[in-house]
Amino acid sequence: MSNKIVLTSPDRKTTRLLEKVRKEYDFKIDAYEATFDDAVELIRGKVAHREHWDPIIATGGATLGLLRDNLGRMPWVNIFPTEYDLVIALEQAKKTKKTIGLFNPGQIDTEAIKAVCSAIQIDAHIYRYNSWKEVLVQVEKAYQDGVEVAIGAGEKISSAVERKNIQYVSVTSGEYTIRRAFKYAQLLVDLKRNEKVSHECIKTIADSTHEGMIHLNENRILVNFNANAAKFFGLHEKDVIGKSVQDLSGCPSLAALLKDFDQKLNFLHHTPKGTILVNKVPILHNHQFRGIMINFKEANQEEWEKTRATGTKGLVAKHHFRDIINNNSKMSEVITMAMRYANTDCNVLIKGETGTGKELISQSIHNGHRQRSRKPFVAVNCASLDGSLLNSELFGYSEGAFTGASKGGKPGLFEIAHGGTLFLDEIDKMKKDVQANLLRVLQEKEIRRIGSDQVVSVDVRIIAASNEDLLDLVRKGEFREDLYYRLNVLKLTLPPLRERRGDIPHLVRVYLQKYTEKYNKINIELPAAVLDKISHCEWYGNIRQLNHFIERCVVLCDDGNDLPEIILMMLEEEFSTRPTLHAREEEEQDNDTINVRIRSLEEMNAEIVHRVKAKTKISNGELALMMGISRPTLLKMLKSGR
Repeated sequence: MSNKIVLTSPDRKTTRLLEKVRKEYDFKIDAYEATFDDAVELIRGKVAHREHWDPIIATGGATLGLLRDNLGRMPWVNIFPTEYDLVIALEQAKKTKKTIGLFNPGQIDTEAIKAVCSAIQIDAHIYRYNSWKEVLVQVEKAYQDGVEVAIGAGEKISSAVERKNIQYVSVTSGEYTIRRAFKYAQLLVDLKRNEKVSHECIKTIADSTHEGMIHLNENRILVNFNANAAKFFGLHEKDVIGKSVQDLSGCPSLAALLKDFDQKLNFLHHTPKGTILVNKVPILHNHQFRGIMINFKEANQEEWEKTRATGTKGLVAKHHFRDIINNNSKMSEVITMAMRYANTDCNVLIKGETGTGKELISQSIHNGHRQRSRKPFVAVNCASLDGSLLNSELFGYSEGAFTGASKGGKPGLFEIAHGGTLFLDEIDKMKKDVQANLLRVLQEKEIRRIGSDQVVSVDVRIIAASNEDLLDLVRKGEFREDLYYRLNVLKLTLPPLRERRGDIPHLVRVYLQKYTEKYNKINIELPAAVLDKISHCEWYGNIRQLNHFIERCVVLCDDGNDLPEIILMMLEEEFSTRPTLHAREEEEQDNDTINVRIRSLEEMNAEIVHRVKAKTKISNGELALMMGISRPTLLKMLKSGR
């Protein structure tokens, strides 16, 4: 595809200058004398029939504005007269010693024109226009104002003012102005040629590979879609090349693949011709989006099982800082600090109550790292596994290490997370023997599988999260002090939802939209009184509890109109045994009585433990001691009561 300049000229004098200058350049130029709507129709016709050439449009003034409005994103070169050209015309008009009117396109800064007039001591009426219709209105106004000499660009304006017997002085682009415009056009041509070379290189690579390859540019336009990609989606290259993502609704599978532009590695995607294993990598330059490359291959059964298994362990961080719903100063400070931490390799310790979003911010930190974001994000809950199981999960094992060990052994999460991030949730529940092994890994940067004598080097960033204050556990001897200081390099404390009540209405709206779309229900704007009631409730489970509560209400409602009533009814049920509002909290703050619903003894005991835990805000160890039960029994009761 060759490059060509399509140029519109406002008058014959400009056209002659264009003819003179264009011989010095090695690109083709088609010049037409046309302005305003005539130019729009002419250029639209030329662009619509392009097949073997890439247009660059050169024009100026209001015509340029009209073309941009009608043709959108295209390479534009402005050949409108400069201030120097205007000064020449103003000096010529000044010699007439008559009242001067200056016709100025809306795109040109009026203040700059006034400055030029002031500099050469000319008092001129200025008439702005953006279309031919506005020109005619302004010519009539100039006539009514007693203008005797009009200054403008182009023969069409000349004919309009002369019909009113107003003398006309034309502002014409000089040779310097046209040369400068052509130099810029040459730069655009060179850039397009380089872009074509790069495009051809990528196309050659794409066509020679056995994998499917899709390339979108920064405008979300498909510029490469190789034969293997076409095969899986049942399309022809010519059907999609040059189309935007919004134009692909006819192929839902492809549209779903291109719905977002976040980095995702080794994930499965279903196409009309089979399941594929996909890598999606955004192209960034100076942190600016410049396109996206997607490559994929058919997923065999082994890859299917492997990807499905590892996907459950959280190998991909889905969330970014932009996903965190927030309008609270405390939370804003936490996010700002987390963003500063993100592109470092330092370990991070996050403290926060259950449901405050510790994993959300951990994933955001991972995705904020330039290199680690391209590697796995692996999450493990330390409370869900006992010591021996957690050891084997973290460090892996060799074949025959113990009865039931998989043939060939199994890599641990440290190996899987190599180069990326390992998120250790509820690290306060980690057993002492596992703490010792973890400390060694953090010190030596290497692991040894259970039952193996081979040492494996690992490069993993640790983000640890805890519901409790680890320093308190250190003082009680329940957590290793040396490990605490290894983890606590950078620290974040997430505020509970009760300290950011202003975010609750926005969270509710987001969850309502999410779940009404999911369950095909009507979404309505909740009354302020209902939002206020929700905002003043004590969400002990924080954002997680609020999220599940809204989902439950949406499932129960018949349509959007009964949703407020459903929410109010469910709030009574949700908080029937807990303080609901600030006022109730103040009334009961000195009251040691706890009311529970009559249920089984086990359920009532669990609820009592939860209520005391919420009321006293003490550590689990202190609570177990106060209630006369063991810490494991307490943890079991807390878990069963969730």
